[in-house]
Amino acid sequence: MRVLILGATGMAGHLITLYFKERGYDTVAFATRKISYCECIVGDAFELDKLQNILIEGKYDVVINCIGLLNQTAEDNPDKAIFLNSYLPHILESWLKDKSTKLIHMSTDCVFAGNTGPYTEKSFPDGKTMYDRSKALGEINNNKDLTFRNSIIGPDMKCYGIGLFNWFMKQKSSIYGFTGAIWTGVTTLTLAKAIEKAIDENLTGIYNLVNNETISKYDLLNLFNCCCKKHPIEILKNNDFNLDKTLINTRKDFSFKVPSYKDMIVEMKDWIDEHSGYYPIYYYQ
Repeated sequence: MRVLILGATGMAGHLITLYFKERGYDTVAFATRKISYCECIVGDAFELDKLQNILIEGKYDVVINCIGLLNQTAEDNPDKAIFLNSYLPHILESWLKDKSTKLIHMSTDCVFAGNTGPYTEKSFPDGKTMYDRSKALGEINNNKDLTFRNSIIGPDMKCYGIGLFNWFMKQKSSIYGFTGAIWTGVTTLTLAKAIEKAIDENLTGIYNLVNNETISKYDLLNLFNCCCKKHPIEILKNNDFNLDKTLINTRKDFSFKVPSYKDMIVEMKDWIDEHSGYYPIYYYQ
């Protein structure tokens, strides 16, 4: 199977690329810079003619879209956020509509505001920020392609990555964890495994990739602390912030089971250790 990963240097994209390559797939990366861990096409998603030619001429079985503009960067650059988060997924869908190529797109629990959780696949996306709304507009929902909606945690090759795990691993003294911030999500390794299974089972539409169990950010940080931190730090409770963007999966047409939070984090730590050359930042903490 021939697979193209768009955005192959990001927190999700790099791990998905490595995973598919190591699983023996004919894997090609699309990124803004050359990478060493996979065959790579250097390009810019804003160059639509070039990108279209890459997709059509490459004769890919699957295209996995991990391109996106996150959080504050989206707020500061609304034009780019709308293009990358909203327009790009739909133009990809249009280009591949009459092809056998399957598009798999990454969405987020941030399409919801977090005031009326939990949310199902059919809940109305009511997020308020530029990031929230642009990601909601970008969701693909048809009977050929797939949108995985979830929140992700995982290792990052970039020391400046804004992910929660990256931030935590750089902390050296006591921190606070929100007991009222309730989370449902997956590691990027679990996401990669789910994508592989979804291709095999031809899953389509919008799918909330969660295990239907909740965890607070405070408890999640404690799992990081005990499973991943060489020198554990003190984590204090902060009860002053409440947010519930939790997702519920209601579909019964996919056999993949998301593991428990502890099992996912233990698997993530094993992945980091097995690929330590890509994550030197975690071995100096």
